[in-house]
Amino acid sequence: MVEEKVNKIKVVIADDHTILADGIENMLNKKELFEVVGKAVNGEEVLRLLKMHAVDVVIMDINMPVMDGIEATHVVKEHFPETKVLIMSMHDKEGYIQNALQAGADGYVLKNTSQEEMELALLRIMEGGNYFSQDVSSRMAMKMLKKTEDEKIVKLSKLEKQLLSMLSEGKTSDEISVVIGTSSHTIRSYRRNLMVKFNAKNVTQLIAIAIKKGYIS
Repeated sequence: MVEEKVNKIKVVIADDHTILADGIENMLNKKELFEVVGKAVNGEEVLRLLKMHAVDVVIMDINMPVMDGIEATHVVKEHFPETKVLIMSMHDKEGYIQNALQAGADGYVLKNTSQEEMELALLRIMEGGNYFSQDVSSRMAMKMLKKTEDEKIVKLSKLEKQLLSMLSEGKTSDEISVVIGTSSHTIRSYRRNLMVKFNAKNVTQLIAIAIKKGYIS
């Protein structure tokens, strides 16, 4: 009986900490599914390896000299679109995660990830999916929640829109009351309501938020 040959997943490890890179290499090479075809200490070395080998996935650190992992991911995705990129970083801050995703990373795990999770992440992205470790997923969820809160639609009446526009022109409550034909007290009450709706502390902040959200130009 002829033994079926396993098509191994070809991996490049990019990390300037050689002890960590060696550990990942040893871990993966013990598995029949993976073959580490090269290691790199910066983004430029990653690109050289991709020109030399058919690479399925790059395990990419972010902080590397010469060319960091974010820039390297951009270039990999532009010139080697079939190659997957799994970011493996010590950073769990929103900015790092967002930059990695914008660069085109297929997954993001932290350096304290387990062997089982690393294998799962590699298999998931090789199947065409994405993989994010639990801490990273939590950060992304919190950012999405915050974004949703920030982008809540503020419903305004016709009068409130008119008032907002005149406030942006620098008109006082007394001046606005004359134009609209109501008391200054009523205008000040509307103004307070607008500040509550936009979560603003003063009129200057109210106008700034309203402009940012596109309610006035």
